[in-house]
Amino acid sequence: MNKFVHIELDEKKFAHQTLNYILNNQNTCLGSSLFIRILDPRIKYGDLNNHIEFLKERLSHIEFFVDYNTVEYKNKMDTYQVLETDNLGRIFDNSRILTPLKFEKENFSKEIFWANAKEEEAYQKTCHFKSFEDKIINEKKFYTALENSPFFNVKAWILYYQDLLNVKFPEFSNKIVSGKSITKYRPFKGEYFLGIETDYQSCRNNFKRGWWEEPEYKLVIFKMLDEKTLDKVVIFDKFVHPHFNPPVFSFAGFFGSKTVHDVDEVEFVIDDGTRKEILEDSMIRLYNSEEFGDELKRHAYFYYDMLYHTTKEFIKFVEESFDPEEDE
Repeated sequence: MNKFVHIELDEKKFAHQTLNYILNNQNTCLGSSLFIRILDPRIKYGDLNNHIEFLKERLSHIEFFVDYNTVEYKNKMDTYQVLETDNLGRIFDNSRILTPLKFEKENFSKEIFWANAKEEEAYQKTCHFKSFEDKIINEKKFYTALENSPFFNVKAWILYYQDLLNVKFPEFSNKIVSGKSITKYRPFKGEYFLGIETDYQSCRNNFKRGWWEEPEYKLVIFKMLDEKTLDKVVIFDKFVHPHFNPPVFSFAGFFGSKTVHDVDEVEFVIDDGTRKEILEDSMIRLYNSEEFGDELKRHAYFYYDMLYHTTKEFIKFVEESFDPEEDE
């Protein structure tokens, strides 16, 4: 248990609430999130009500830490490992064979999710932008340019992330902008507000390098001093449920699954879909397919939906743990 000023975080209570969440959602499209870390994708568990003690042990390794007003956590839950022996008798870690099994679980959840006509309709309203930009370069700069491929449409992607936050977290309907930081917030307790904060700067930087990653959000509890000044009393360094981090495959993990292809057990090739068109005057057009872009957009949409459902449980825990009257 970690207690600081207005908040008292009880790890045992959190584990109990997470267990109930798992049991209530084991047969829904949310179920694939369990196989990111909690469950072994090689095992068919059946009814998880028959594995209560196992789940309790898996959920018992969270510890919250508070430094001044910042809350962090450490999850010491063991990860699943596959050790095998090569033809020389040497033991090696072959845990990567678990990744396709996890993707199989997630793809099944996505099939259920996208069968919902309302989700497809909402997606179609937000996805109308080009995922990538064309790049016209001199042929001499071809290999240098490829170092930063694919060439994401940075501004459009950032706006898409903002749209997804609005669609999936509609209760956070108010917004305050301070410098580069954007906080979407709602009333919380008494004079306090609860906000989701980011500046999208990490995303911008990585997009320019050809890397795809989810935004870095923080969960903040604050008072409003004026229309642009926040008095933050509690800052959760990551806005994510500690047992579902990430709630589905991370953007980098999903991107890697689409662009990294195994040749054999030790060799792989990378193909990020960037193609070239020869133009006049020694110029080259570099471009990517929007079909690939649609796969990324859909994964992002699904990610935000799962982030909403898992963090809804975490926010409930935070709200129960926060006492606005303490030390006042």
